[in-house]
Amino acid sequence: HGVEWDLKSPIPTGFTIGGAVCLGKEERCKTKTQPYIEARTYVGVSGTIPADNFFIAMVSELTIGGIIDVLSDYVPALDKVVIPGKLAESGIYPFDKDYKTRCAGKLDGYANETTLDLECFAFFSFSPIKEQRLSFRSGDVVIPAGVALQGRLNFLGWEIAIDLAVSKTRF
Repeated sequence: HGVEWDLKSPIPTGFTIGGAVCLGKEERCKTKTQPYIEARTYVGVSGTIPADNFFIAMVSELTIGGIIDVLSDYVPALDKVVIPGKLAESGIYPFDKDYKTRCAGKLDGYANETTLDLECFAFFSFSPIKEQRLSFRSGDVVIPAGVALQGRLNFLGWEIAIDLAVSKTRF
């Protein structure tokens, strides 16, 4: 993956770009120990092969309390901020309520040494024609065909969960 170049054209005809960011102390990001926030996004655009177009955005647990905890590592005054429990727990979570057990010990969210476990993230993806597999040194990211949305939204204890996958072959 990278840049696609049709030799008949003087300009690139497609590209793949993506990355990950982890907010929090380096040791917490490496060991996946709370508090930390991880986000990843990958995009592929092809002007010559429409089946190669895709987008995915994913985030680990992202709560108001988690944001304050991450920031308090850098702004000590935030340690004194007290947020009521239900407000602190408001945010975005992976769909599986048992994700902390499921994803424990999976550094970088990888289920094994080759594939990123999307169950460790809340995510939205779009790949209109086919499943995409992106290969990186740290492992593969598999983007399902069609539109997929998975995660839970908690607001003051009220929760909405969605696990949606729509493609030509499934709903």
